[in-house]
Amino acid sequence: FPLSSTNSSPSTQSISATRTLPYTPAALYPIISDIDAYSSFLPYVLDSKVVERHPITSSPTYADLRIGFNPIDETFRSKVTCEEPSVVEADASGNGVFETLRTRWEIYPAAGLSLPTGETAGSVVDLKIDFGFSNPLYAALTQAVVPKVATVIIDAFERRAKELLEKK
Repeated sequence: FPLSSTNSSPSTQSISATRTLPYTPAALYPIISDIDAYSSFLPYVLDSKVVERHPITSSPTYADLRIGFNPIDETFRSKVTCEEPSVVEADASGNGVFETLRTRWEIYPAAGLSLPTGETAGSVVDLKIDFGFSNPLYAALTQAVVPKVATVIIDAFERRAKELLEKK
């Protein structure tokens, strides 16, 4: 799957990963939007808790995440936007740790993969993370691991999807 790492400004970086999975967008969306479960399967996420939900849809609107990898161990709040069944975005920019931190998960039907019933047999999952540390020391210390982060996260998501969706 494609992986890219680019600099959009000297302090902001973008990383992304794309994966085609054999599940429908409707099956994958609840896994991506289940922020409370992130700490149980996503690397670098030490704790995750939805602190506010939309009054009508019950979708997460604010969540606290604690992330950790040497030398970072920080907790911050994200504003979450969910567009069922295809998009989950989180923005924690300006939180003291990150000058910029925006994550976007997008799920769409995989072209050409359909069942005899016409239902989509697979999905493409895109993960994009834009970030820039407020502390230049954090930026320097994480430079070597940054290109691997999106791959590690989407690998963990794929394992979680398989675990949850193939046991049914």
